[in-house]
Amino acid sequence: MKEFTDHIGKNLQTIRKERSLSLDKTAKITEVSKAMLAQIERGDSVPTVTTLWKIANGLKVSFSSLISQQTGAIRVIKKQDRHLVTEEENHYRVHIVVPFSPEKQFEVFSVELDPGNEQKSLPHNPGVEEHVFVKEGQLEMDIDGNVEAVAKDDAIIFNGNQPHIYRNIGDEVLHLLVLIYYAK
Repeated sequence: MKEFTDHIGKNLQTIRKERSLSLDKTAKITEVSKAMLAQIERGDSVPTVTTLWKIANGLKVSFSSLISQQTGAIRVIKKQDRHLVTEEENHYRVHIVVPFSPEKQFEVFSVELDPGNEQKSLPHNPGVEEHVFVKEGQLEMDIDGNVEAVAKDDAIIFNGNQPHIYRNIGDEVLHLLVLIYYAK
């Protein structure tokens, strides 16, 4: 886990320095405290999903660009090698399946949400589109007050630049694949 947190810290610091941003300026644009940003950069803190999304949105980068390592042209991403990011006392778990690629402009996550739990997502930047595929369980999506039930093997697509809530309304763990597309 320490290697993972160190990697996030290095990515954040690289992005910040490439843009000549101070910790103060980064804190203002991400709405994450300067102290928390410094802890993340040092590898002293494991950021939550919400914190990583705040940083990604503020810096206008993909979620996985904060987590992923760049590699060669052919990649096999094994389940055991995926990094886990959690929220809400581990009731919401996210694994990066396909890291962000600047050429392709998308990333894919495997998401698990325990029964009776929900995950509120902050609006993403304009032009972000979410494609959510239900692999197991029963999803209820609340997209800026519009509520839709999505069953196993169904999908929902929506503009991610509005508040949205994932709810597990079933009695088993909800398994989702989430593709996030970043329009150029």
